[in-house]
Amino acid sequence: MANEENLIPYKKGQSGNPNGRPKKSFASINAELEAKGITKLSKTDLLDAYALIFNTSEADLKIIAADKETPYALKIIILEMNVKKTRAKAIADYRDYCFGRAMQNTDLTSGGEKLVQNIISLGAGIKPKEDEEQNEV
Repeated sequence: MANEENLIPYKKGQSGNPNGRPKKSFASINAELEAKGITKLSKTDLLDAYALIFNTSEADLKIIAADKETPYALKIIILEMNVKKTRAKAIADYRDYCFGRAMQNTDLTSGGEKLVQNIISLGAGIKPKEDEEQNEV
């Protein structure tokens, strides 16, 4: 073996490509799609699609989903709506996306009773302020 160290520009165990293959960013992918004439799906478009889907027969939806020119997002929505196992979750997810999720308050500590903040004495010379007896949280 005629001096292998001169043939290989890096040490044994060291990568020849430490940065790896360059990854495409979302910005570059979006630029490529926009160059092809593909536009963003707006929230209004999504709401309009749902209004049409909910008022279309199942047979027509199958035809729309099978068409290769149908936008992929619309195909996904139609396919999820046609599967009984995913239908309820899909409707809830899309409703939350379009209209926002309702605020849910959960009390895990008091069983519904008001929490009271107790004041603890820190020692003989330290007293709490007299106007703060017990503060409700």
